[in-house]
Amino acid sequence: MTVTIAPVNTVVPIEKINETFKQYIDLAVATRGGKIITLSDEWFAEAKNLLTPTAPISAPGRFVPTGAWYDGWETRRHNNPNYDWCVIQLGYAGTIAGFEIDTSYFTGNHSPFVSVEGYTENSPAKAQIRSHEEWANVEWVPVLTKVALRANARHGFKLEEPTKEHYTHIRFRMYPDGGVARLRVYGDVHQVHPENKNELYDLAAAAAGSVVVDLSDAHYGHPSNMLLPGRGHDMSDGWETKRSRAPGHVDHATIKLGSAGHITDIEIDTAHYMGNPPKTVTIEGFEAGSVTPILLLEQAPVGPHRQHFFKVADDLTNKKIAQVKVIMIPDGGIKRVRVWGASQLPAVKPEGSLIGVRQELPDEHTWNQKKN
Repeated sequence: MTVTIAPVNTVVPIEKINETFKQYIDLAVATRGGKIITLSDEWFAEAKNLLTPTAPISAPGRFVPTGAWYDGWETRRHNNPNYDWCVIQLGYAGTIAGFEIDTSYFTGNHSPFVSVEGYTENSPAKAQIRSHEEWANVEWVPVLTKVALRANARHGFKLEEPTKEHYTHIRFRMYPDGGVARLRVYGDVHQVHPENKNELYDLAAAAAGSVVVDLSDAHYGHPSNMLLPGRGHDMSDGWETKRSRAPGHVDHATIKLGSAGHITDIEIDTAHYMGNPPKTVTIEGFEAGSVTPILLLEQAPVGPHRQHFFKVADDLTNKKIAQVKVIMIPDGGIKRVRVWGASQLPAVKPEGSLIGVRQELPDEHTWNQKKN
């Protein structure tokens, strides 16, 4: 087995964690498909809590059969060997730039040390049947060396350089045992693009490497949720802002596309936003290196809890767009934004494409009926 040394890392002060990692996405969060594959122990609290998208909470006085309830992963004391571990399948394979490790509310039971290793799986079928013992013995590559944690605190660790390899799985170790509330794995998505450069795909998808780089407000939900697949499950997994009171107010979020492309179609989905969609939506595009907006969609009316489809004018499709700015007028919630385009023209719609396809939710036609 090849011996590899973990990359050099620097500690990020608590007040700079958000700013330091704002250009990256959390590859492991459950809303992006991150999940626990196997683990050594979760006697007191389940490991899947590590991947919860929201901040940890405290519930003093709440007890479950194993003891006090904790919003995180907590293992038994005095285990053998001298660490606990879990394998996490990342929601998106990607290169890793750093970590946030949060021990909030773990005051006398936090894990004093942790480390992270990475693994790239080339056979998804093999990964599905691999045993716990086999996962323990794959060729793990050190990513975050053993670092110290404090009780009840957020910790940021930035790698000196992002990893050159992209990883599909990580192994998270706690030494010797204890608890951690949240684990954020910040990095860049290993981009997946069609082999045919003329083929249309969602340029704004997280899987295509797109990230939100600027926003006005994320009071109830972050705009990065707009880049996720599917139609979501409730208002917790979309972009929602505060109610505005000032005349002329708008909210906005800028998406840096994984790759620039020629945009032909736009979809705005307000699923689950039944009483709080925006009145209208404007979308501006920007060519690489330009700050001059190109108006792709102007104050398009949108309704509650449905998909909205828009064609982009042919003369605008000729532009190669690297960023889009989504503007909600005046405020509200959007579940998903799809920006369909191709790397080069003429654009070709692939077989089975979801462009303009309505994927109705069970209550799409009944949610607004009066209840007796």
